[in-house]
Amino acid sequence: MRFKSKDMAANLIPPKKGELKKETANQITRNVLRIANFKNRCVAYRINNVGVWDEKKGMHRKGNTEKGLPDIVMIYEGRYIGIEVKAGSDRLSEDQKKRKFEIERAGGVYFECRSTDDFIRFFDSLTFKSN
Repeated sequence: MRFKSKDMAANLIPPKKGELKKETANQITRNVLRIANFKNRCVAYRINNVGVWDEKKGMHRKGNTEKGLPDIVMIYEGRYIGIEVKAGSDRLSEDQKKRKFEIERAGGVYFECRSTDDFIRFFDSLTFKSN
């Protein structure tokens, strides 16, 4: 078994009834984090790129992260993997395309994830040569 817990599948957030194949970006993100963080020699974090509501000023403030950063940063067996989660008809923005190019140029891996199953297939396919 790949995971530390036999109940791993029970920890995934299933799509709502009647929407078996449709997942929200938040569901996909949570599932990716759960799967990745169960795996030995792997750690993953969500990068919050969204701005915040400033109650005192009564306005929405921009986030203070670099535009286009991946939603999830994962280190697996010492390799950097940036994961951009997209649901439905969402597409990469120009800033996200630039970050993809920069990450791959630096030797990292960039993955556009559209479902939990998509991530599982990608994760299962990862093989890295020892340094």
